[in-house]
Amino acid sequence: QPELGKSKRNCYPLPGPDFTYGMYIHKRDGGVSEAIGHWDAVKAKPRKRVMPPDFVAMGRGAVTEGCTRAREFALYYKFKDTRQIDKGVLRYGGKVPPGMTFGRPSRPPTPIFDIIQHRYKELWMEQQRARTVVQRVMKKKSGEVRENRTSFLRTHPLPVKEESFWHLQRFEKVWAPH
Repeated sequence: QPELGKSKRNCYPLPGPDFTYGMYIHKRDGGVSEAIGHWDAVKAKPRKRVMPPDFVAMGRGAVTEGCTRAREFALYYKFKDTRQIDKGVLRYGGKVPPGMTFGRPSRPPTPIFDIIQHRYKELWMEQQRARTVVQRVMKKKSGEVRENRTSFLRTHPLPVKEESFWHLQRFEKVWAPH
């Protein structure tokens, strides 16, 4: 049983005070002075970027070669492995073409002079006036009698269909008693 007011002790014996926890690395264990004095710099290895296959170009080439079955296409893809062209605009260490910018363009600044003179209010008022004029014109037009289908057909009659005297050939020699 644990002593009164103290937690129960665990069963494992701990090492002595001279024991160091963790792993000792001979190469980098120089202390703080070595860590501050020089950095371990790792130089980037230039790695060749493998571009994905260009299936559109391979399919076009397979069709020109006369491939029609799936097996022929698979064999063509296997032996004529065409890769996409690397445009290489901005890879690591690549140069940006002159005049090229990235991101969304910033919106033009709002002219403060127009805000002070209430220019936007005046533009809105002009739009509202133009809208009411158009609404009045439409209301006047709606007061007129509109043309319905009957009156339209009276003024614009349909073209007369010519009668066709053509009959199917099998009905030409039908015996008819006189």
